[in-house]
Amino acid sequence: MTVTEFAILRLKEPTPLNDSVRAILVSAMRLQEEWHAAAFPNSPAAAVDRAAVWFTQIEDPSRIMTTARWESVEAHWNWIRSEGNTRTMAALEEHIIPQDTVLFHVGYPGVDWIGIFGRRSGMAQCGLVQLLDSPVISVERMFVKRENKEAFDAELGKALGFLQDYARPNLVQSAWRQDLEDGAEEELVVVCGWDSVEQHLAFADSPEFSKYSEIQRFVSGVDLKHYKRLSLE
Repeated sequence: MTVTEFAILRLKEPTPLNDSVRAILVSAMRLQEEWHAAAFPNSPAAAVDRAAVWFTQIEDPSRIMTTARWESVEAHWNWIRSEGNTRTMAALEEHIIPQDTVLFHVGYPGVDWIGIFGRRSGMAQCGLVQLLDSPVISVERMFVKRENKEAFDAELGKALGFLQDYARPNLVQSAWRQDLEDGAEEELVVVCGWDSVEQHLAFADSPEFSKYSEIQRFVSGVDLKHYKRLSLE
């Protein structure tokens, strides 16, 4: 089962990145490509093919997020435990607050997919913008009690349709978290592209929002943040 990684780090100094951190992240991306090519010789290893990118959080610029497509949760953990990543994290340690790191993976059991951020064919013909080409993305984590998941899931497609109608030509993608701790609530992650944060905030005043928000009756909590692409060049 392929998954999309979301890893959020908290820097001691907010972005823009200083030269030391930028150099570490560039090196980390190169090492990850090399490791992936060796571990999965029949799969694309380049960062661009795996949607391995960095973002800055708009609400708190001290937080940066990396995403990538992995063959499985365990495949990503094999990279995390690798010598190359261990060296990278040791170099980063003086620049981040390790205890504030957040890591989760989303996907669909038994489904081999291109991931949340994978480039989808036919988008231009449909008048839609790839997620990684949107100026801003929102990452909405919805927490759902396990006994409510079936009812929530039954209405999810309709609700996301209202969000997609409003956000168009930007894209909406979602998937369930696959690395929950024992006893934890289910977690759906919804990623949506936006022209700006202001466009998203205006959604609350739209007719689509009242329909979209009906699904909230099954939700026990929400974490919503906005991000923009972080260039390492």
